[in-house]
Amino acid sequence: MVKITNLQKYFKRHHVLKGINLAIKEGETVAIIGPSGSGKSTLLRCMNLLERPSEGTIQIGDTTLEAHHIDKMSLLQVRRSTGMVFQNYNLFANKTSLENITEALITVKKIEKGEAEKIGYALLNTVGLGDKGNHYPSGLSGGQQQRVAIARALALNPKLMLFDEPTSALDPELVQEVLQVIRNIANGGLTTIIVTHELEFARDIADRIIFMDEGLIIEENNAKDFFVSPQHPRTRKFIEKFTQQSLYYI
Repeated sequence: MVKITNLQKYFKRHHVLKGINLAIKEGETVAIIGPSGSGKSTLLRCMNLLERPSEGTIQIGDTTLEAHHIDKMSLLQVRRSTGMVFQNYNLFANKTSLENITEALITVKKIEKGEAEKIGYALLNTVGLGDKGNHYPSGLSGGQQQRVAIARALALNPKLMLFDEPTSALDPELVQEVLQVIRNIANGGLTTIIVTHELEFARDIADRIIFMDEGLIIEENNAKDFFVSPQHPRTRKFIEKFTQQSLYYI
């Protein structure tokens, strides 16, 4: 489903991704964890070309992208086959929940408004917000806004879902409602990659955990073994730090 080979990313002289090699099977759920600044979010943004890779190859489904030869058609194919949910919702403030979801259906897929609204309401029901279609973002809680953002990402029926710290901007009491929606998506068989600091959630939902530090994949393993017996000293130190802070229970 996803194959990344020797992915490099520079921001001027700053070397953010230092030769990432990663393969993800169709239907797999992968959690990417690691300290801030390790390149996790940049990796996701390179996958759907919000950031252009400096070197390397990205294959998503039948589309293969070479860093130096990304044409407009390939870019559009990747964007249409991936859905991405950001830290800060990124909803259109002047559009209702329903309009935020139907915008891409109408403008990109050229679906008639009435049919797009049926799809939009079905997606709102999927994320538990069937009665919030006419609400604007300002009238929704942070957790509700993020669930609308998830519904919007699902609207184009993506083959791959990318979540970039989807709960980091939420009050603690709102985190679980968003995590439950993500859990439902992953359990439904959609290939899912999640960047998160919610280690307990990562352990429970992911088929595989990837630990990144300083632009490199340091360790990867199935979720159970990763937390029970981490192999790399840097991984052990990271997990011990969060355990000692009592923020997560592994």
